[in-house]
Amino acid sequence: MGRLSRLRRPLGGSPFFLASDALRPHPFGLRMVPGIARSPLLPLVLGATLLGACGSDATPSPFALDAGVPDGGGGAGGAGGGLATGTGAGPVDPTLGGPCVDDGDCNDGLLCTEDRCDLGIERCRFEANDALCDDLAYCNGVERCVAGQGCIPGEASPCSDNDACSIDSCDEATDLCSHVIRDADGDGDPDWHCFPGQDCDDSDPLRSSLVAEVCANTKDDDCDDLVDEAGCVTPSHDTCFDPLEITAPGSYALDTTGAVFDYATACPLANQAVATDVVAAILLPPGPPLDVEITARTPWPGVSVAIAGTCGDPSSELACSGPYYSPLGGQLAKVRARGLGDPSADTAYPVYVATDYPIGVTLDVQFLPPTPKPTHETCGTAIPIVPGVPTVASILDPVKDLASNCAFSTGDLVYSFDLAAPANVDVYGASLDGDGLPWVSLRGPGCALLADEITCQTAVAPHLFWQSLPPGTYYVAVGATAPTDVSVSVELSAPSPPPLDENCTTAPSLAPNTTIDIDLAGHQDDINLGCFPGAPDASYALDLANSSDVLLALRIAQGDSGAVELANPGCTSADLLSCFAGAPSPLRTAKYAVAPGNYRVVAESFLGKPVQLTAFVRDTVAPFFVPFADGCGDVVDIPPTGGRFQGNTSNATADFSAGCDQAGGPANGAKEQLLRLVLPAQKRVVFDMGGSGYTTLLDVRKGPGCPGNEIVGGCTVGYYSGRSFLDLTLDAATYYVQIDGLGVESGPWQLDVYVVDP
Repeated sequence: MGRLSRLRRPLGGSPFFLASDALRPHPFGLRMVPGIARSPLLPLVLGATLLGACGSDATPSPFALDAGVPDGGGGAGGAGGGLATGTGAGPVDPTLGGPCVDDGDCNDGLLCTEDRCDLGIERCRFEANDALCDDLAYCNGVERCVAGQGCIPGEASPCSDNDACSIDSCDEATDLCSHVIRDADGDGDPDWHCFPGQDCDDSDPLRSSLVAEVCANTKDDDCDDLVDEAGCVTPSHDTCFDPLEITAPGSYALDTTGAVFDYATACPLANQAVATDVVAAILLPPGPPLDVEITARTPWPGVSVAIAGTCGDPSSELACSGPYYSPLGGQLAKVRARGLGDPSADTAYPVYVATDYPIGVTLDVQFLPPTPKPTHETCGTAIPIVPGVPTVASILDPVKDLASNCAFSTGDLVYSFDLAAPANVDVYGASLDGDGLPWVSLRGPGCALLADEITCQTAVAPHLFWQSLPPGTYYVAVGATAPTDVSVSVELSAPSPPPLDENCTTAPSLAPNTTIDIDLAGHQDDINLGCFPGAPDASYALDLANSSDVLLALRIAQGDSGAVELANPGCTSADLLSCFAGAPSPLRTAKYAVAPGNYRVVAESFLGKPVQLTAFVRDTVAPFFVPFADGCGDVVDIPPTGGRFQGNTSNATADFSAGCDQAGGPANGAKEQLLRLVLPAQKRVVFDMGGSGYTTLLDVRKGPGCPGNEIVGGCTVGYYSGRSFLDLTLDAATYYVQIDGLGVESGPWQLDVYVVDP
């Protein structure tokens, strides 16, 4: 089985002088140097190739420089008649073994079969259970249990769409296929052989229909079959001979289109091979020293910025920054050079701005009073923070010293505070300029190690809460996802006891198939399973009497994110069995063939808002592959107790419409398959298509006639990785379940059905 789970200006005469060109005014006095929540859901089943024969159809300058023989019946799991027995004219039942008088006489030596004595015929029966072969990997297909053989590998990944113009890949982390239009040079414009691409040279990212024509380079840059045509662009400020001069704070526009990469810095771009750069000059008159802070912003490409003392001299670099993603969109780079200028002379400082795609860049420039670089970068150099008094942490030029369970990209600064008596502690953070998401980390007396971190959070406005911290010295570390100024404060209050569901030791019982409301106010983040750090959490005990399939569903508030997890009672990262983290609601995670025993279900909300939690539980069932079910004539039945189903709509036909489908497509939209559920009494029925390989559409219709009429609230589209999900209370009746796709999407799918009392 596979695995489970970034010049001085002389005075007098011409403002600048270049030794190699006495006739060219130049500011720098040097020669120019020439020049980017896994959710372990069941893997999807066999690819479209298996079904190929079965479907209904197929488709002047300041300076220079992936068991047995069926009976043919129509039910899930062979419910229409089972397998033939004996050695007569009919097919042989491969599940039968030799004579027996009790179960102890039956053992075929295979781990994936359930061995018992069939007392009706006094023969051993070895029933294959595919679930026992499941390696919980999606990209290698579905493993099966075959009588006489045991577990056999799954088919290849179902991700290939047989289209030479798409690059197909399988993502094991999300259980999803992706089909990306061929774009070899990664410039965002697909090869013009592949619709709708218009890239005439897919090996050169600087040539495509998305870029401007550059003058005088004898190339068809914009792929319109014309060279250097009217309207072409001449690059400005390409070198130190023609910089953009900046004499005052403000916002300035630059454009790297047509420019050549000339100046290397200590903060290169990831895609340096296609980088272009332009140059600005910070011109300061005689006067007291200033700090100069520069932020370069692009709509989307990577950007870097560097400030130097002498143009073309890498050793004179004063500060540099590579790209960071902005919470407001696009990317940014931010630097601060400290103590610039000369009391008695004009000075000029080159600024290099590079992008990994030709594009316009906005340069925000600030002249600020001089400040020293922060020195409290480590636990050993931490400075006190006064509870109740906000402090501003400038997250610009510190280095990263601390490890954390929460992600951040910049360096960090460290503060300390003392508790003379037990107290509840709240830590708040907020970005003052919006350029990065603040990261705050509450750390114990040891401080420096990852194990010393009590809790952490990275968010627009992070808030940490911890109950009844004992007396001692504690630390608050501050960082961000991008350079920014962070306001941070520590608040103390009287200690309070934790609620029962705060930890895994005192976790109250969670009844299967029952929805509960959880108020996470006053909860802290003290359960670290490694799935979703930095969020308040609650834990509940789940007891399983039999081998069970478990589907956890967590409903969260709009705008929130969260996680739902199944774990062993120890509640360490090694105890995690299944989880899903993120958004939108509802969050789901499934675990199949869970052994009898006691478990923990953990619910988390990033914002600490109320949530609703349900653990849907049924006895373990093997997945059933749906080979046809193309319409009412060969509809597949869902047992009244639910089950697991897998199929592929690629070779089916489009026979039925759906109320939640998008408009403007062909008649009946995408290809679909059809299942039927007959309920003898009112039930709560959950349909979960998590793990399906395309944008699914799930439509529940009420009979008795096929395909029935769409019920209110019975149609949903699964845009995200969780795919389509319905939680319905259905009266006694016959229902038809339409497995469809949004628009014309089709592919491998899986459907998990839980039928419980309302």
